[in-house]
Amino acid sequence: MEPVDELLRGVHETLSTSSTTTTGETGEPVREGVIDLDAKARRAVKRVFATLKTSYPAWYEKHYGHEQAERLAKRIWITGVRPLTDAQVDRGLQRMVLDADFPPSLKEFIQLCRRVDGLPDARGAWGQALAGRYEHDAVRVAARLTGTYDLRRSRHDNKALFAQFERNYAIVLRRLENGEPLDGQVLTGISHDSQKSAADRAQEQAEQQLRHRIKAQGIPQDGAEARQALLARLGIGRSSPA
Repeated sequence: MEPVDELLRGVHETLSTSSTTTTGETGEPVREGVIDLDAKARRAVKRVFATLKTSYPAWYEKHYGHEQAERLAKRIWITGVRPLTDAQVDRGLQRMVLDADFPPSLKEFIQLCRRVDGLPDARGAWGQALAGRYEHDAVRVAARLTGTYDLRRSRHDNKALFAQFERNYAIVLRRLENGEPLDGQVLTGISHDSQKSAADRAQEQAEQQLRHRIKAQGIPQDGAEARQALLARLGIGRSSPA
């Protein structure tokens, strides 16, 4: 097998020298001047399929030898790779060539793109945070979000602080896997439907339905409006001041 860098470079050159005719995600021509929001994802899929064709020629011919099969497969892959960054796609392509014994499925390729190697688990990162010695920026950011002052004065068996650090570390790792900036505020104390009990959600739904019924029946919700409506129904009018 060719070296990975040469293989990927060859794929890039092939795509760079290919026809520049603008086509849609399934290969159909797209009118000039039309903004294609999937252009980035389409370019990524072209790189993926070019690498698959170069690395696994017999397999590729068997599965995507017919133009229609290739077009339908690319349409599915565009949906999957749309959230990925160019750096993540590059990482996935290199791992596919180096590590994959067989061509990966879309799900497996996304995992290859998002996987981050060389990171400690939560306990290992906890030890680094307590000592103030960080081997990766992800640990440093998680420590800062948790509070370096508290961490450096804490013990290994501080369960409450570890739970807070573990949560922050998981959030930072998710950002790293998704290609997002590591640093940023972690929201706390904000209620979400997934954090509410079934009884609370049922109560809120009942109150919402009641408000809709009141509004639909034209019942005033403001106290002054309700008083005026009652006086009008009783035929009691307020005389205008002289």
